[in-house]
Amino acid sequence: MYKDILIPDVNTDSERAPIAAAMAIAETFEAHVAMLVTVDVPAPMPSDWGAMAYDLYARLHEEARKRARERADALRAKFAHASVPFELRIAEAVSLYPQNAAALQARYADLTVLPAMPRNGAENMLAHDYFHDVLRHSGRPVLVVPEGNTATMPPKRVVIAWKPTREASRAIADAMPLLRKADAVDVLVIDPVVGEAAHGGEPGADIAAHLARHGLKVEVVTRPSMNFSVTYALLEYARTVGADLIVAGGYGHSRLREAMLGGTTRELLQTTHLPVLFSH
Repeated sequence: MYKDILIPDVNTDSERAPIAAAMAIAETFEAHVAMLVTVDVPAPMPSDWGAMAYDLYARLHEEARKRARERADALRAKFAHASVPFELRIAEAVSLYPQNAAALQARYADLTVLPAMPRNGAENMLAHDYFHDVLRHSGRPVLVVPEGNTATMPPKRVVIAWKPTREASRAIADAMPLLRKADAVDVLVIDPVVGEAAHGGEPGADIAAHLARHGLKVEVVTRPSMNFSVTYALLEYARTVGADLIVAGGYGHSRLREAMLGGTTRELLQTTHLPVLFSH
């Protein structure tokens, strides 16, 4: 059960859908919602005379604090009549990027909710940086919600992107409160490989049996990717069955490989039309 939900303020136009999803989940589980505004404190820069003058650094610091307070006041007014316990939290990112501060705060929450990557270039990179740092460094699940999302939350139908990996197994455990609310759960295995070191003798059967013991209505579905990407096959299946949520492991490969070759996680973050709960 989720009792603490964090919404980092990414300050983009794509925040409305994540906020709506977070509030819906909070109402379902009677959870506390914290929205995080970070003070992006500038790092001291050396001048021609050595270190940055203290007065200049103090002025820049105070200006950053003022902007954060103004942003926090605007958000506080917006959520003054929220139907769930709501907190506006300010954290200073001293010698950190704002997304690093968000990852630290996420360790005190059951779930962090972020926007998926929007089409705008600058906002795209900002959303990715927040997602990357929170997912990799918080030890907590991240729910990404695309702009314009209309899927039901909590979900009625969930698709689990299953691979026998640590990340996918962790995602299922982290998603259990939502899975228990669903009417149907599909364990989707794309390009299954039979074998003890792969998907087992019957791909998807072991994890489906585990979920059934939790009282879930589970169906195992295997699909070939048909020369498309795994992400494309996953999203097409989810669209076909009318799913409301995808559950997936995130960043199963090293950061270097993801950066050089791309990966399913980044592609899913960029192209999903549904909320995705990721765990690492």
